[in-house]
Amino acid sequence: MRVAWITTGFSKDENDYGGAAAIHNLARELLLNSEIELTIFSLYYPVDKPEYNYYNAKVFSFAKSGKISKLEKIRLWKRCRKKFEAEHGNKKFDVIHSIWAGESGYIASRLSKKFNIPFIANICGGELAGIINISYGSRLKFWQKIFVNMAFERADKIIAGSDYIIEKIRVYYNKNVQDKVLKIPFGVDEKIFNPASKKQKNRFPVLITIGSAVGVKAHNVMLRAIEIVKKKYPGVLLVICGRDDKGKLKAMVDKMKLTGNVEIKGFINYEKIPEELNNVDIFVLSSLYESQNMSLIEASFCGLPVVSTKVGIANEITEHLVSPGEADELADKIIYVTDNFERESEKALLKYHELIQKYSLSKSVEKFIELYKTF
Repeated sequence: MRVAWITTGFSKDENDYGGAAAIHNLARELLLNSEIELTIFSLYYPVDKPEYNYYNAKVFSFAKSGKISKLEKIRLWKRCRKKFEAEHGNKKFDVIHSIWAGESGYIASRLSKKFNIPFIANICGGELAGIINISYGSRLKFWQKIFVNMAFERADKIIAGSDYIIEKIRVYYNKNVQDKVLKIPFGVDEKIFNPASKKQKNRFPVLITIGSAVGVKAHNVMLRAIEIVKKKYPGVLLVICGRDDKGKLKAMVDKMKLTGNVEIKGFINYEKIPEELNNVDIFVLSSLYESQNMSLIEASFCGLPVVSTKVGIANEITEHLVSPGEADELADKIIYVTDNFERESEKALLKYHELIQKYSLSKSVEKFIELYKTF
C-alpha cells in the first residue's frame, strides 16, 4: 500500500526529533511494516533539502528559506503539487494523509479531489483553537480557518488524538464532519518511556513541565502557582524543559523572585527526556489548549502523577484537573498530590499496563495501518 503524507514539516534526518517526535516515531515504525510504502511531502522544513531518505521512505521538502512570503508560499504549494503528481504518475498512491489539517490539509484535499484518492486529515495542533487574548489558533485566522474547513469537508476520515478535540468538533461542525471523526492518539515509545526501577521521592516536591515558552503553554500561570505552593513547601522545585530563545521564562522567574525554585533547562534532546522524567516527582501542565500533548502521556508512562489543565488528553489520563488560567486551582492540586504523594504515586504506577494498551506507539501504529487498509 502506497501512502503519501503531506505535512508542514518533518525530520531532516533519522536523528532529528525536533518538536514533533511523535510524528518522527510514527513514520519510523510504519516503515517497519513491509505492506506500507511511505512517501513524505514536507512543505516548510527542512529548508533547502529538496529530496532525501528517511530510513526507506522518500522525503521531498519544498522550502528554500526559513522566511517565506505569501507569494513564495503559493509557489511552494505548486511545487509540492507538481512533485506529488509526478510521483503518483510513477506509481499510484492509495491514500493521502495530511499531518495537521491547516495548510497541509488544504494541499492534501486538492490532491485528493484531483486524483480521486482517499484522504485522511489529522488534527495535530491549534486547528480548533481560538484564544483571543494570546492570538492563538486557526479559528482566529481567516485563511487558516478556511483551510481547516476545506480539509474537514473533503476528508474521508478526520483523526483526533483526544476526546477534548472530538468535543470541539461537535461544537464547531455539523454531523457530516462529526461522523468522519476517528480517535487515534499519537503513541508513546514504550521502549524508552517506562517507570524507573528504584525511584526515590525527593526531599521537597520536584515538578516538571515540558513545552516551549509560547503563550498557549501559560508558563505565567504555572509560575504563579509555584508562588502559592512555595508557602507550604519552601523547597519546591519546578524544572522547565523547552525552548526559551528570547529569555522570556528567565525574565519572569527573576521578576517573581523564584530563581531558587525554578530551574530552566531549555531544549532537551528527546532521548534524554525519560531520564528527566524519572528524576522528578510530579508532571504539571498549565496549557490553555492542547490537541493531545505527548509530554503528559510520556510522564504517565514513567509513572508520574499528573496535574493538568482540562486540555488535550489530560482528562483521559488524570483526575487532577483544573480550569485553564487558574493558578490557585493549579497550586491546590499540586499541594494535594504532594501531601498524598505515596498514594498518588502508587495509583500512577498501577495505570502503566492500561496506558500501554491505549497509548503506546505500537498500538498507534496498528490503528493507523488498520485505517489505511480500509481504503
